[in-house]
Amino acid sequence: MNVEESVRIEVPGMRHRILRGRSSGAAQVLVYLHGLGCAGSRDWPPVAHSAALSHHASIWFDLLGFGQSDRPQDFSYELAEQARLLAALLASRAGPVALVGHSMGGTLGILVAEELTRAGRPPAALLVAEPNLRPEDATGSAVAAATPLDVFVAKWDQFVESMSAPSYRESLRMADPVAFHRSATSLVRLGQGGLIPRLAALPVPVKGYILGALSDETTHETARQVAAAGIPVATVEASGHGFSEDNPEGLGSAIALLLTGA
Repeated sequence: MNVEESVRIEVPGMRHRILRGRSSGAAQVLVYLHGLGCAGSRDWPPVAHSAALSHHASIWFDLLGFGQSDRPQDFSYELAEQARLLAALLASRAGPVALVGHSMGGTLGILVAEELTRAGRPPAALLVAEPNLRPEDATGSAVAAATPLDVFVAKWDQFVESMSAPSYRESLRMADPVAFHRSATSLVRLGQGGLIPRLAALPVPVKGYILGALSDETTHETARQVAAAGIPVATVEASGHGFSEDNPEGLGSAIALLLTGA
């Protein structure tokens, strides 16, 4: 049985603390990165403990500004800065890790992989579940980024209640609106340049894209372009964008399949 722990640890070079969860396992360490407004402590344990992945060791984080981590108002929340912090937190790991990111976490995973590669410690795998790779992928993040920060913060409660998925509403209630807005703005800015070439260029042995069968046509088109770039695509049946709520076992199976390099 996996031994699981959840602790708040100091972020290197900062006075702030971040929630890190991890579980034991004999197989390769999987590092899970959550989406915009989400929390690793809520989204990833059902996936990490799925039948297909329960033998893997795992690590997940609540990023600064989200979940049970600190919410500093003087932090930029630029994804590049989050990536540098995560790379520093992973620096003590012996051996390469496999990065698994959902939505914003997938985009962030590309940046973390670049940081680790520059440090001479490239990840063994990078698997992304419907990240923002094209400008067309921005949906809720684009709405937030287009709204002035003060207006967005003032209407935060209405924004939270407008979300149709109960699980996502609960995660948003744990998130900081300033963190959400700044993260969304960074995410949209990154996506404007198109990230498929950056994903394809990464010297990572195993890469993959995970698609929800019920996701919209824009996301399916992104998956087609990813496949055309030579990156394997795995589809999770009975799931839209909210994989951990819709079908965590199916997401676990897709991750396991891609890890084989199939």
